[in-house]
Amino acid sequence: MAFLDRLRGPASLLAMSAWYVAARPRAALPAARIALRVGVQVRRAPVLRTRPSLLVSPDEITEVCSLVSDTHVVANRKTLAELVIDPGQWPWTQLPSADEISRGLARVLDHLARHAPRTVVWCGDEVDTGADAEWTRLRAIAAGVPHLVHHMVPGNHDINFNRPFIADHDLARRAARVGAFETHGTELARFPLVDTIVGDAGPVTIILLDSCRHPSTHLLSNAIGRFGDDQLARLARILAGLRGPVMCVAHHHVWRDARFSQPEAWFNTAVDADRLAEILVAYRRTSSANHVLVCHGHRHALTAGEIGDHDAPIAVVGLPSTTLGDKAATGRLDGVLRYAIAGLARDGRGWRVAIREVGPLVTEPRVRSSATPSTPPDASTRAYALRR
Repeated sequence: MAFLDRLRGPASLLAMSAWYVAARPRAALPAARIALRVGVQVRRAPVLRTRPSLLVSPDEITEVCSLVSDTHVVANRKTLAELVIDPGQWPWTQLPSADEISRGLARVLDHLARHAPRTVVWCGDEVDTGADAEWTRLRAIAAGVPHLVHHMVPGNHDINFNRPFIADHDLARRAARVGAFETHGTELARFPLVDTIVGDAGPVTIILLDSCRHPSTHLLSNAIGRFGDDQLARLARILAGLRGPVMCVAHHHVWRDARFSQPEAWFNTAVDADRLAEILVAYRRTSSANHVLVCHGHRHALTAGEIGDHDAPIAVVGLPSTTLGDKAATGRLDGVLRYAIAGLARDGRGWRVAIREVGPLVTEPRVRSSATPSTPPDASTRAYALRR
């Protein structure tokens, strides 16, 4: 049984690839070319140097803002699409319900409102499939916790998600998801978005980025990230007029591991992450006060490290799922509710992030799943897990 569980992920990938080729044979060769190009581009991304010391307790920082990520709100009586595809990610046999996820997110926001900065930055995958009903439910949850200010970046589940064996060759479904995001959030063409927070840490600049500019026509391209030439050029112009601490928030990873141990790793990193890193390193080099932090979500694994030159490092923190938990230690979600607080270290060493746990998503006993997770932790997340 364990051997069969290990084959679940590769078998699903082969099945979906075979389906795509059979359903659209003329597109097989162009798809292969796209895959090769994506692989080459991702290989250019900077390699993460693990640095667990970026994660601290709240009393070690001057707080700037709160962070939530990958909340995956689903509509009533629906089930999380990702867990249906790969149930081995969830630690129990019974998957979490739409109501449990909604109640869990409400608990997180209530805790945050009482114990953390009330400016909340969402790191993508706010909803599960981009449906308007999911956004309506998310807005109701947020409205139930007043006096919070929300800023959101899009995630691949918000914009790019195509269900298995349902293609989107004309991108009509993507257009509907974009419309839902812009109705309930921000017009995508406005990214990058800039906000200045003035508090005990002084003026701090928050820059929100859209990493979902790679159009997805089928399931195999759902998670590919891209910032795009125009957005990166605008970011460079914005930074040219700034000085001081900057936090960039995106959904996709802006780094890669030294080795690709799993097929899914190709879909974690934005294909033009190397160009983003060059822009941020250039800003970092202009002044010792220009501390830079990048926060992202996407993989549901807590990660802390640096990219860029050793003398001009860019701090990077990857966040777990606020509602579903962290898979850094085992490759399987732990079902613990979490959010983060970003701030500047009181000793002047730049950005740091504090993780706050709220409790388990599911409180009643469940039968533990025997399935083997299809995506075991890679080297960087294992290294972090060992240190905590």
